[in-house]
Amino acid sequence: MESIVSLDTTLIFWIQNHLVAGGLSPLMIGLSTLGNIGAVWILLGAVLLCSKKYRCAGIAIFIGLAFSLLVGNGVLKHLVMRARPCMDYPWMPMQLPVPAANDFSFPSGHTFGSFAAAAALFPGVRRRWGIAALLLAGAIGFSRIYLFMHYPSDVFAGAVLGICFGSLAWYLSCQWLSVLQRRKVHFINKEMDLH
Repeated sequence: MESIVSLDTTLIFWIQNHLVAGGLSPLMIGLSTLGNIGAVWILLGAVLLCSKKYRCAGIAIFIGLAFSLLVGNGVLKHLVMRARPCMDYPWMPMQLPVPAANDFSFPSGHTFGSFAAAAALFPGVRRRWGIAALLLAGAIGFSRIYLFMHYPSDVFAGAVLGICFGSLAWYLSCQWLSVLQRRKVHFINKEMDLH
């Protein structure tokens, strides 16, 4: 555990010392904002729900986001209770408001939700759109390190958890739609038999 903390500290300060620049900061703030409450993913999920072809992907996004909220924010953050880097190093300049002390760091909720949504939709859309979603999820995750809100291991764990639960969300979505389709066909056949 000590080696992970040491690596986290080394990486986050390397990023702060070598990559943080005034011109890049507005982009990072924008990316982080896209991940707030999963807004970009909720919008994308709602759009996909409107299309029969992509409905399974839309449902999967919402299931993935629910997993990230329940497992990440609801359980893991309160189980691990890791302080954010901005709490551990309060003298560092911040570009975002400092969250409450009980708003814990592990895993990154922005990253968990983003990767859960991206992984959930990946099998149901064209490959280039799935790759774009994964790249956006990665950029949102990186923005959280850049903005000194999360350690790299928080983001890495959020990405791994997001991919796992997003894949599960895709499976559950497809299963649920398959059951609904079978019931609909069964109901239609039963109605036809009555007439």
